[in-house]
Amino acid sequence: MKTIARGVPHAVVCAASMGVMIVELVASRLVSKYLGSSLYTWTSVIGIVLGGISLGNWIGGKLADRFAPRRIVPLLLLSASVLTCLIIVLDMALGRITGALGTEGMTAAALARSILLIAVLFLLPSCALGTISPVMAKYALEETAGVGRTVGGIYAAGSLGSIGGTFLAGYLLIPALGLTLNILIVGIGLALLSLLMGGRRIVSGAWAAALAVLALTGAPDSLARSLGEDASGSRTVYEKDSPYSWIRVADRPAQFGTERTLRLDALIHNMRDPARPDVLLYEYERIFESLTRAKTAGRTSFSTLTLGGGGFTLPAYLERNFPDARHTVVEIDPDVVETAHAYFGVPRDTRISISVADARSFVSAVRGRRTYDIVYCDVFNAFSVPPHLTTREFTAMVRDILAPDGMYLVNCIDILDSGRFLDAFIATVTSVFPRVSIYAPPALSASARTTFVVAAGGIPGAEALRAADGSVAGERVPAEMLAGLHARRGGVVLTDDRSPVETLMAPVFLRSVK
Repeated sequence: MKTIARGVPHAVVCAASMGVMIVELVASRLVSKYLGSSLYTWTSVIGIVLGGISLGNWIGGKLADRFAPRRIVPLLLLSASVLTCLIIVLDMALGRITGALGTEGMTAAALARSILLIAVLFLLPSCALGTISPVMAKYALEETAGVGRTVGGIYAAGSLGSIGGTFLAGYLLIPALGLTLNILIVGIGLALLSLLMGGRRIVSGAWAAALAVLALTGAPDSLARSLGEDASGSRTVYEKDSPYSWIRVADRPAQFGTERTLRLDALIHNMRDPARPDVLLYEYERIFESLTRAKTAGRTSFSTLTLGGGGFTLPAYLERNFPDARHTVVEIDPDVVETAHAYFGVPRDTRISISVADARSFVSAVRGRRTYDIVYCDVFNAFSVPPHLTTREFTAMVRDILAPDGMYLVNCIDILDSGRFLDAFIATVTSVFPRVSIYAPPALSASARTTFVVAAGGIPGAEALRAADGSVAGERVPAEMLAGLHARRGGVVLTDDRSPVETLMAPVFLRSVK
């Protein structure tokens, strides 16, 4: 029994540390709905969680000196449980606030507010969890005279708990159960520990039972869905936390009826009018379509590769309008593919060849074995740009899977008067392809966030691109504008060794407008 008693502090510290890591991983996924999944998100979350743990360690040390550990440990565990579950309530409130504000992008002020809200969500739970280790260290030292061995064991137990929580949450719990249920599981576990450590049994037991009922009934998720209609009339149709992103499908009022949107983390990635599926709602998609028609004029048989499926708006359009061509889509997230089938009109017997893989891994695998007439790269957004898909080395891989006169099209978001990422990406593509043109929607504003299309390889020579209905879909960015951008920025080529996309995209992230 004495051996078991000596192991109790280590077990409690291990469980608390496991809870900390589950909360931290949940935090990174939860705030991605507002900030996106980027270096900024991880920096904010890790910094705030570590700050909370450090503050908790200090407070816990002070408490351990003033009070008997056996008396205060149950209270600390119960407090940590309550504050951890408070995350769910605060997240619902935050989602309602951002919905009412109609935020679609991120400005510097919005970023500052969001970082503050990360602290509101996660600082107190992290702090409460951080108080447990020093108190349990004092608890353990009261059971033995081996100071070094005991303290080392407590540290080891905390590290093992952190490792276990990381792998358990990342590989199993979050993909299988989602974010809300993981928070409830941590809350239930802490409440049960409080009960086992001799806390007020009625309070701890009742709290654990209440959380268990919420977890089993799914009440928090039901309430969140009931709040899914924001002030603009957007109604949530489907939500899921996939291994890669937070997925939300919503319907919202539009000029001609209803638009269906696909949101991955903080940004809308696809818009589709169910009644008019051949109307491309994004300007860069219309540029893609116009360049495709110009490139394939008079041809019915050709092959395309789309990197980044999303809601499959463009690939499905290509399948309907170019039925004799061969179309392949690479999408890293299987849940996004399933969402496209279930909610965006992509038939399960589609002729599109769908590969669930990382874009670079796929391109590397087919290099030398397949060629495509057109490759569309649709994976960049204003919050996160995959660095490994921006480099000279990857661009060379794409060149090697193109037909001799093939065309490479990439949507690239930037602000022209800043243009740090745009200039670097143009320089990178130009280092591989001798012929590169940049297109933008009509009425280009140098001070507004714009989705440019970088076209390389065997591209048509038109200055203005016409959509199928005859309207102007896009125009070539004047050479003097690009020369001025290059003179300001210097044309740094991105490589696998150095591709600082977060730094280059910072002005867009901070200044983006709706």
